[in-house]
Amino acid sequence: MNKMAKGAIASGVGVVLLVGGGGTLATWNQAQTASMGSIVSGDLNLEVNSATNIGKWTNAAGTVVDVKAYKVVPGETLTYTQDLKVTLTGDQMAAKLAVTGTGVNTTFLDKNVVVAPTTIKDGVKAIAADDVLTPSVNGHVVTASTTFTFKTSTDARDGAGAKSYEFGGVGYKLVQQAPPAPNSL
Repeated sequence: MNKMAKGAIASGVGVVLLVGGGGTLATWNQAQTASMGSIVSGDLNLEVNSATNIGKWTNAAGTVVDVKAYKVVPGETLTYTQDLKVTLTGDQMAAKLAVTGTGVNTTFLDKNVVVAPTTIKDGVKAIAADDVLTPSVNGHVVTASTTFTFKTSTDARDGAGAKSYEFGGVGYKLVQQAPPAPNSL
């Protein structure tokens, strides 16, 4: 085979490799920016509304009590009530109010104290403890109430003497609920 034929074959193989391997041949393409606009985030916030209520404790009779000096006995119920300002903005915003820190700083046994789910009032409208809050309460001052019941079924002297329940770590939090998943039925 002569040099010309070998050169032509080598050139042909090179061209095939360039074309087959993606080489330098270009295809047309076009890019265009879209006018999508911008988006702004919503908000979720919870504040103690000390202007209207700094929080208070009442017993089952509705009498305001000072928990620092109060001596609780089995069968009693104490309720803490606090006004909270709620911020909930966002087209799909939903949240639940939860009580935090119960049972953390206590020498009472769990079997002797029951913490009821927190109830909420928006004005005069009651909201169940497991209800989801929506932007319809945005900017409202809601009243949260949490009840601690010291059970009558306490055994012998469980909880007697110097048992204590430190309420300083008890608080409230808003927990956002995830929006529905796309295409969920």
